[in-house]
Amino acid sequence: MSSNSNLLKTTTDLIETSLEIKSFIHQQIIDFSPFITPDTLIVVIARDPQGRDADDETETTVTEIKKSPAFKHRIAIVLKEEDSSIEAEARHDDIYEAIKIAKESLVSQLLEIQHEMESSQDRLVAIQNAKERNTRH
Repeated sequence: MSSNSNLLKTTTDLIETSLEIKSFIHQQIIDFSPFITPDTLIVVIARDPQGRDADDETETTVTEIKKSPAFKHRIAIVLKEEDSSIEAEARHDDIYEAIKIAKESLVSQLLEIQHEMESSQDRLVAIQNAKERNTRH
């Protein structure tokens, strides 16, 4: 078995067997409460820490692999509901930091989406108010 497989197994084992890490994950996912419904599935995934990013479509050369820092843990947090999903991942030597960074990245994405939605709704309300004022005069 390669050393990467051992690291992935170790991360997976930590998530599945360590009560401290399970507790930490539960503490972290509380921050998703404003953004989820009872039907939202939250998944924490251990990925190969040296694997390529899912959205990386470029070819990786041997020198690029040597330049990239080697981390022990690569954690992804995925929120799924019906046919849609959103995820963020992080790499770090400390599994707690990897979980925390992935969570913070995902919360940041969700806040950005929420802000865009609120801005759109504010614009629609302003347009509706402007129409109502114009029809009264």
